[in-house]
Amino acid sequence: MKKMCESTVYDTKGTKLMDDVIHIKIYGERIEMVDILNQGSTVEGQIVELDLDKHSIFIEVDENGLIK
Repeated sequence: MKKMCESTVYDTKGTKLMDDVIHIKIYGERIEMVDILNQGSTVEGQIVELDLDKHSIFIEVDENGLIK
C-alpha cells in the first residue's frame, strides 16, 4: 500500500508558495512543482531545506520570483 506524502512549499521568508505538493523537478534554478490536483507552479530559486517530518520544503527565491 502506498501512502501519499504531500508537502507545503515556502520561501525562506515563510511565505507559502504552494500546498499539497507531491512532485518537484529541478532544472538548474527553475523548480517545477505539482500538487495532488495536478496543478503546477514554477519558481526560480534554490531549495535550501527539506523538513520531511513536517512536510515542508523551503526555497530561496531569486529576484525573478514566481514564474507561473
